[in-house]
Amino acid sequence: MAARDFLLPDLGEGLTEGEIVAWLVAVGDAVDVDQPVAEVETAKAVVEVPSPFAGTVTELHGEVGEEVQVGTPLVTVEVGAGAATAAAPAGQPQVGHAPEEAEIAEMVPDVEADAAGDEAVVDAGSGNVLVGYGTGGPSRRRRRAAGGAQSGPSDRGASPPQTRPVGPTGPSGSSRPRTKPPVRKLAKDLGVDLAAVTGSGPDGVITREDIRGEAEGNGAPGAATVPASEDYQDLLRQSAGVSTTASGSGQRIPVRGVRKAIAEKMTRSRREIPDAVTWVDVDATGLWELRQSLNASQSEVKVSPLAIILRACVAGLRRYREINASLDTESNEIVLHDHVNLGFAAATDRGLVVPVIKGAETMSTLEIAAELNRLATAARDGKVTPDEMGGGTFTVSNYGSFGVDGGSAVINHPEAAILGVGRITDRPWVVEGELAVRKVTQLSIAFDHRICDGGEAAGFLRFIADCVENP
Repeated sequence: MAARDFLLPDLGEGLTEGEIVAWLVAVGDAVDVDQPVAEVETAKAVVEVPSPFAGTVTELHGEVGEEVQVGTPLVTVEVGAGAATAAAPAGQPQVGHAPEEAEIAEMVPDVEADAAGDEAVVDAGSGNVLVGYGTGGPSRRRRRAAGGAQSGPSDRGASPPQTRPVGPTGPSGSSRPRTKPPVRKLAKDLGVDLAAVTGSGPDGVITREDIRGEAEGNGAPGAATVPASEDYQDLLRQSAGVSTTASGSGQRIPVRGVRKAIAEKMTRSRREIPDAVTWVDVDATGLWELRQSLNASQSEVKVSPLAIILRACVAGLRRYREINASLDTESNEIVLHDHVNLGFAAATDRGLVVPVIKGAETMSTLEIAAELNRLATAARDGKVTPDEMGGGTFTVSNYGSFGVDGGSAVINHPEAAILGVGRITDRPWVVEGELAVRKVTQLSIAFDHRICDGGEAAGFLRFIADCVENP
């Protein structure tokens, strides 16, 4: 028998930590391969984390509500001798060993990995680290989870199972500084030696600001480089009316998980995107009548006004391609997307999330309505997955669901624009020279002025308005 640590894997695109929401096992419980052992909340979703090997739980590393860093132990499982020595090529670490910090920093897709490296992971355990994602075969390249088998030989030899969390590597550590691939590329472009940079991010992670500060000669310890996380923390304090020097009176709520992700992304949007906004009032009586007709003609799918507007967006985005675009700042190119992945903002108990209807250009109105209903329900129940919230090319914010008429939505970086939809209410409206009571709403669009100009944005908005008035 041998004790094996299951290290928390990277559950999303470069996420560095997760909060334990609930334990699904207890010490002494027997677990099978792929059996969920915990619910962990990341910056994108609450996910069930399955065990990569079978055995008996001997230790739970953390309490409910505690944050666990990627690459540190989540649970310790006592496994049989056969499982503990599952075949992995000599010189490669076994699944579940505690990696060095250099390994944690390299948790990125490895398109050059040999098939043998992937097979070693499959042989040693499941590798199914996220609900909805099966174990990939040798031909499927996937993100190497913490402790996963490496594709090439290593001079360290196979590491024995560890039972202690891996702490952050300081500036004097012998392993590679902790940072993410985009930051490494920035350092390379600016000619900055990562070994000479003191990380100001959580647990000493090196941020873009650290690299820029070093390049400008301000990178010494104690320099006035501000971690990106402090930007949104200051905004939150100001919005809450709390002084940065407050004595501690009142309630203090930790900023983490979804709220942390929202704050960081919105701050980035405001900091990087020169946005502009335009809006128009629209007679939505035709849309309202179409919705009633669709719901009366079938009972399988409930069609909402938002579903019809989303279908209109598909047509509009195919006509005004600059709106369905993003800016690649690395190559200084505008990317016009061939596909339409529609995100919609959904308010949940955990905060604002943006599920994405992928491949909307291939769907009918009823199909869009069905997917909208499914994702909205999953979001409310906290079951929407990170994959279902990624890859969007355009977002719609239905703030009319809160009973308000209009607003200026924040663009969902790195998209080019976001459409806002106000409430639909009875108002006086002139129809063929006569005053009448009509269903009226307000549509607005915030757009990235680096990617498109007012003409394209106004043309797209007017197209959507015409579709709403004459669907």
